[in-house]
Amino acid sequence: MKRSLILGVLVAALMLQGMSAVPSGIGGITVDSGCMCHGSADTDVIVDVSGLPIIYNGSETYNLTISFSGGPVETGENFGGFNLRATQGEFILLDDSVQFWDDSVQELTHTESGNNQREWVVQWQAPLDDTDEVTFSILVNSVNGDGTKEGDSWNSKDYTVDGLNSDGGSIIDYTNLSWWLIIATIVGLVVISVVLIMKNPNVNKAVIKHWLTTTNHKDIGMLYLWITILFTIIGLALSLLIRIQLIVPENDFMTGGLFNEAVTMHGAVMVLFAISPMSFAFANFIIPIQIGAKDMAFPRLNAMSVWLILLGGLVAASGFFLGGAADAGWTFYSPLTSMTYSPGLGVSLAGAGLVLLILSVSFSTINFLVTILRWRCPGMGIMQMPMYSWNILFTVILMLAVFPALLSAVLMLVGDRVFGTMFFDPSIDGTTWWLHIFWFFGHPEVYVVLLPGLGMAMEVIPTFVRRPLYGRKIIIWSLVVASIISVLVWAHHMFITGINPTFRKFETIGTELVSVPFGLIYLSLLATFYKSKPDWSKLPLVFVVGAIGIFLVGGITGVYLSSVAMDVNLRGSYYIVAHFHYTLGAVAVMTLGGIYYWYPKMFGKMLNQKLGWWHFWLTFFGINLTWIPLFGLTDMPRRIYLYQESAGWEVSHLIASIGGFVVFAAQLIFLYNFWVSMKKGEDAGNNPWNGSTLEWATTSPPPVNNFEQTPTFPFPMEE
Repeated sequence: MKRSLILGVLVAALMLQGMSAVPSGIGGITVDSGCMCHGSADTDVIVDVSGLPIIYNGSETYNLTISFSGGPVETGENFGGFNLRATQGEFILLDDSVQFWDDSVQELTHTESGNNQREWVVQWQAPLDDTDEVTFSILVNSVNGDGTKEGDSWNSKDYTVDGLNSDGGSIIDYTNLSWWLIIATIVGLVVISVVLIMKNPNVNKAVIKHWLTTTNHKDIGMLYLWITILFTIIGLALSLLIRIQLIVPENDFMTGGLFNEAVTMHGAVMVLFAISPMSFAFANFIIPIQIGAKDMAFPRLNAMSVWLILLGGLVAASGFFLGGAADAGWTFYSPLTSMTYSPGLGVSLAGAGLVLLILSVSFSTINFLVTILRWRCPGMGIMQMPMYSWNILFTVILMLAVFPALLSAVLMLVGDRVFGTMFFDPSIDGTTWWLHIFWFFGHPEVYVVLLPGLGMAMEVIPTFVRRPLYGRKIIIWSLVVASIISVLVWAHHMFITGINPTFRKFETIGTELVSVPFGLIYLSLLATFYKSKPDWSKLPLVFVVGAIGIFLVGGITGVYLSSVAMDVNLRGSYYIVAHFHYTLGAVAVMTLGGIYYWYPKMFGKMLNQKLGWWHFWLTFFGINLTWIPLFGLTDMPRRIYLYQESAGWEVSHLIASIGGFVVFAAQLIFLYNFWVSMKKGEDAGNNPWNGSTLEWATTSPPPVNNFEQTPTFPFPMEE
């Protein structure tokens, strides 16, 4: 009896404590357990919370009207009541009819005066982080006011509101068509790869072991090629998702979160894991042969670099299925990368992938420097090196200079996110600090991507116009000057960030000066055609010349951005998007020219000419169809996923989206041609182009050690 009495007193005390936490007017109504004091649940009571957004913006305030209809007719003083709870955000009281049930949680209820109404108005301030969904639970009671619970009734309802950037990949959203396309792309790649491997009678355990453990530079080059082709497909598929979302106004094809992830990972994958390392595919295969070496200086380091880049790319992209990929833009500006704005794993996974990438790059740059400077064949001085080798030399020097800066920035970012450091805290101008470090890497990275493509052009053009490269020494010294200036003008990406005006003037002048050495290179390539008879039937030459035309558009449109006045107006618009893609589009087309040029050397077969011409025209037409319309969208901000029809942007985006699909279709033709020609292509012979550099002096494909005996420069060429 004593224990029961004590227990009863404690329960009563707890109930009184709960009842005294708020003014009178409530009794026993909770969102969790229903209403104990007003009859039973009744679906005739219709619950309504108007003013809730379909998609909320972080920190925005919304006026909510809580009401209900149905239930008993009011006959006394009290008419109804409610309880409202939100999983995130904060409620703001507007009058004395509403109160907090408990100050420790975001749950509201009515007051005593609020009993005399069936409608209440409150404000809800959304959470700062808009990447999660918020659930609102509402319970209302309809009373007749006779002082008893006879005839009273209640009902409850839940509402779910998505954040602007929510549902971007925390789980696979099977109701969203964009996710089906992502899944179909991944499954398709896996199925195609498995089928092709299984159908190849030469594939067995020994072959698989060979490719997993090889250190031969030609095998490493092949692995680099296949890996970068994989990442190129991923990057192009993400670009198609972006173009589908923007093809019509107010499109609901993608959520805002998934769109931001697609934009971020498209840029990161294409620049860092596709186009840039693809240069290492050809450099690994061609450079040792061009300089008469048997292999790279450090074969095992070379093998480690290729597996690190594969692992890094997969880790960075895995965020799509582990809570959402990085969504802060491929430049990863602070404070968007902070835990406040990017609380998931996406940015952290992207950072881990970048660390692996930078380790891979560091191993490769050291390897190429030692190989080029110390492993050239007898008789080949530094000035006798082929131009592709020269361009790779400048490329790896730039990479060795700027990639450590990116590594330091990523490690500091990890410190901020994991260990609570404040390197990039906006309160101490950390945002500008990130910009300086990132663009010290990011601007030379453009030339890291460009120089290998130019090196390919410098090999292809002399071969098919049957003339030596015009101004060879001028080009080499231009590369020296361009490489130095490229590291010094990073801040022209920061004209609108409030940097010192005097420093801004120096950056403006430097940006304009960097166009001079590239202008000399460009004119030297064109001068090589003087009084020549180019063989326009050869696809490598056609691709390279097409790339020169595309690069001209990218270069000229970039000169305008060196002007502070114009940059302020164009920065952040689709003009920048078009300019940047014309520059990298030229690199991509030059690289395609290099593939057509060296494919016979790598596989001993010729690519199909008819399919090659289809590939060229669709690629060239699609690139221009995609990006020319976007130069006119100088009033449209980048990275917005919804726009209204009244903005007048839909025609440009419709044309651009059609062009994007044309480019993608062209690359499917190329991939088919690439794979089928390895078996069914015409035999190429050792030197189908009558090239004059050392790689054409050995068999196609080359033997394990590249040459039967160590070559001596100049090497006699076989017809």
